[in-house]
Amino acid sequence: MAEVQITTYPELLAAGADWLNRQDLTDQLPAFVTLTEAQFNRELRVRDMMVRASTTSAQENVELPVDWLEHYSLALAVAPSTPLRYMSEKESNELKASAYPSGTPIGYTLIANMIELVPAPGGDVDLRMVYYAKIPPLRSAVPPTNWLLTKSPDLYLYSMLMQAAPYLKDDERLATWGQARGALMESIRMESEASLRPRSGLVAHAKPL
Repeated sequence: MAEVQITTYPELLAAGADWLNRQDLTDQLPAFVTLTEAQFNRELRVRDMMVRASTTSAQENVELPVDWLEHYSLALAVAPSTPLRYMSEKESNELKASAYPSGTPIGYTLIANMIELVPAPGGDVDLRMVYYAKIPPLRSAVPPTNWLLTKSPDLYLYSMLMQAAPYLKDDERLATWGQARGALMESIRMESEASLRPRSGLVAHAKPL
């Protein structure tokens, strides 16, 4: 097997063709990458996917970012920043039906592709959101790479190869690729969890700047 560097979308396709060694599947490789990225967006929630966004709105409903996958936090961008509490739709409706005064949101709920502020703002409010964003698709990326391919080309490769399973059937390589993919997914999750926790004693032993 020739050594293939994997840093870009074309290089990933070349590596997949090399590893599969099936000329009849070469044309399917772009579809395998698309399916792989859809699977990543369902399964991965790691620190590298977290994005900050800010907006100003006087409306009760605020449209979610187009790359939004899952919410992490929402706050009023005032000094000091005031976190908004997530509410279920039922709780939101009950509060709106009560005599609670409108004007300054204290919470929010999510409906379809919208954030619903509760209660509705009485004027412009500045919002600061942290959310998990979709992995940028390699096919349309300029340059043709993204953070996950740069960080874990092996995870991208094994995941893409597993998309060929319906065509390979009893191929013994599938078990190896599947085990490698599972170990890499667990590794990237554990790395993310560890990176979100400060090391014990880090502040106490930090040297002054």
